[in-house]
Amino acid sequence: VGVVLKNPEKSKHLETATMKVGQFWIDFVNLRAEEYTQDSRIPDLMRIGTPAEDAFRRDLTINALFYNINNGQVEDWTGRGFDDLRRGVVATPLAPLTTLLDDPLRALRSIRFAARLRFTMDDSLIDAAMDTRVRKALAEKVSRERIGGEVDLMLRSPDPVGAMRLLINLDLANTVFPIEKCLDSEECSSTSLFEQGLTLLSEAHEHMTESRAYPPNWCQKKGTYTTNGVDEVTLHEDEEARRFLWYAAFLKPIYDYSKKQKEAKAGRRAGKKANRSAISKLLVDELKRPVRETEAVEKIMKGANEFTRIIDSGCDVSAISILLSDIRIEDDTSGNDNRLKCFMGGNQVYSATEDDPLWEHAMEFRLLCAKVVKKLGPLWRAALFLSLSERMAQTFEDDLEYVIEGDAVDESYEEIREGEIERYDAFATAMQRIGVVGIWDEKPLLDGKEIKNALPSIPMGPAFRDVMEEQENWMIQHPGASSEFLVRHLTEKFPDLIGER
Repeated sequence: VGVVLKNPEKSKHLETATMKVGQFWIDFVNLRAEEYTQDSRIPDLMRIGTPAEDAFRRDLTINALFYNINNGQVEDWTGRGFDDLRRGVVATPLAPLTTLLDDPLRALRSIRFAARLRFTMDDSLIDAAMDTRVRKALAEKVSRERIGGEVDLMLRSPDPVGAMRLLINLDLANTVFPIEKCLDSEECSSTSLFEQGLTLLSEAHEHMTESRAYPPNWCQKKGTYTTNGVDEVTLHEDEEARRFLWYAAFLKPIYDYSKKQKEAKAGRRAGKKANRSAISKLLVDELKRPVRETEAVEKIMKGANEFTRIIDSGCDVSAISILLSDIRIEDDTSGNDNRLKCFMGGNQVYSATEDDPLWEHAMEFRLLCAKVVKKLGPLWRAALFLSLSERMAQTFEDDLEYVIEGDAVDESYEEIREGEIERYDAFATAMQRIGVVGIWDEKPLLDGKEIKNALPSIPMGPAFRDVMEEQENWMIQHPGASSEFLVRHLTEKFPDLIGER
């Protein structure tokens, strides 16, 4: 038996005993009653209480059901827990406004449980959550870390769209996501940005649900192509990547708005802190989320923009050409040093000497895609999914501008939507076929010492970086080619660095 000590800063105000039973740790605590002060969500007074007192101090009726180990019965001391469970309603044991003012975090917990269980919120609880005093108390009495923790749990729930919609409808979004602090502008409409984020999140979540039942080729495990020994996990299997995707979708309009702001002020000098992104300020400073997770969310946003750019530049057409030409790049499992083997039209080709225009065009496509995927790593699927979701959300908005009849809207939108899905499916499948997935683990053919041997006059600094970048680009466009061909290319590309032998 152990003891979990009090930690008021983390909102743990009572010591508890704990012990392991089988595979589970179980906490033991006495029944208690609490009283709160006006300016804090931390109980001012705690004492041992009766079952009824303990039940009525809890946040929700469905969380106030006790299992009596003596008689094997579940006890409902509030008299409402069973009924609220049956009706699928989130409600408070006491008057909602009193409950929320005692601990304003309960407003967010109510939203989270509604999203987790797909319940509705009681009307009186909705009214209380929209009270300006609750918003004020949430901003002043609750730590940003606890607010960020609740947001994270909402986005882990089965219904992140419902959770964000409730935050907006209850007028709590500005308190939870204080974007005015993160954007250097008084002209931005936070309501508009939140609404746009909700639309994008809804589109992404809806398409994710659809793709579970009817997965496109690039969302399937079977038949995918990976290189450099990477064993990839699909987006449906990767809970963490999906959670990052929900963050990225909801906050993407804020990211794009701040990016435009930054471009407009490009000529001005700014300190290092001023160069931090709005998303970093919002997630790290305001919601106290880990830096690693914030960087992942931003990677997905940036990657989505890059995928949109290259697809719109004609890479979707190139993808179809690659698939029709049956161009494939795979790991070479025969044990030779080339690591990758290449095929076109069913025949093996050697990338160092192949000069077929179809092949060369495919390698240009590979270079464009690889530059994006190398930055994203395993998050490439989430970024591509976000790009597709943005396109579909924009399609619906554009469609509504030109078509009035409801049936025509539905038919036109669905046709365009299916077209976009097929377009992205072809693009992603082509990327897989030409060995882009896993390229982030590809090692350079030549290390620093070997580069120096090939180019004796190369100095350290920018020139060396240029050569390393040229090596990377050449390897992407000549998969499986040997180092001898690379050395020949580098000496032709940088004759001034050869020096006297």
